[in-house]
Amino acid sequence: MRAFDWCDLAQLGETYRGKVRDCLWGPDWGAIVTSDRISAFDAVFPQAIERKGEVLQSLATHFLGMAEQIVPTHLKEVIDPNAMLVRKAQALPVELVIRGYLTGSAWRDYQAGVLESKYGLSLPPGMQQHQKLEAPVITPTTKEAAGHDQPITCEQAAHITGRWLEIEAIVQQLYAQGVAHAASRGLLLVDCKYELGLIDDQLVLIDELHTPDSSRYWVDQPGEPVQLSKEFFREWLLEQGADRVIDIPPDVSLAISERYLDLHQRLLGRDLPAPEERDAQSRIYDRLKGKLCVS
Repeated sequence: MRAFDWCDLAQLGETYRGKVRDCLWGPDWGAIVTSDRISAFDAVFPQAIERKGEVLQSLATHFLGMAEQIVPTHLKEVIDPNAMLVRKAQALPVELVIRGYLTGSAWRDYQAGVLESKYGLSLPPGMQQHQKLEAPVITPTTKEAAGHDQPITCEQAAHITGRWLEIEAIVQQLYAQGVAHAASRGLLLVDCKYELGLIDDQLVLIDELHTPDSSRYWVDQPGEPVQLSKEFFREWLLEQGADRVIDIPPDVSLAISERYLDLHQRLLGRDLPAPEERDAQSRIYDRLKGKLCVS
């Protein structure tokens, strides 16, 4: 099968193309199509990863359902393995990253001595890479329309949002829920990114949740972490010394796809259903057109 790299929705209304998702927006609703595109370090790469979009949507819809115990979500209906209908929310201009371990960019910032200046976060000296933190910490960033998101402190995020205590409680509860589920499957939920929005002044969880694009998972075993998320791809890029978009070799594309599929099976206890025979572009277009009654 061919990877699904984009979906043209322009004839159906106002559209927006993100790094991975193609969105269609109405007055109070949205349609979100999750492609197989892959991004890293704010860049989209030319090769799509087979079945990645299906994994992302399947996991996101499962965990959004679980999250309803904590906070309302934007999810309305799944209409395709790669497409869902959502309630339209006003996104908060911050992204909320919560970390349970000192790894990834947090480790690099810790080594460089800039965690405090970036996030107002003070950790004791002598910590080791991949070490578990005493308690999860939130490292927020701005949400920029273009360019790189910028790190900010929790105090700055509180000033921007005006509802920090409520937001912080939601983020901590979501992470605890995700950690518990991962642990029941022999995995560690290392860190993850959440996005919240407002509908009628009520905080609502939007975007994806606990997927390998937005979260870092490790196998819970001794030794060096075994990555089951997009971090595998980021680490490969760093090993190549890549400071620009490069081609992804077929063996690396296959390895990424296999890790996403493996994580799906581990987290949900089931494989993805067999792929539909009809190409994603035409089937999603027709299903959306039918839902929206666009002639």
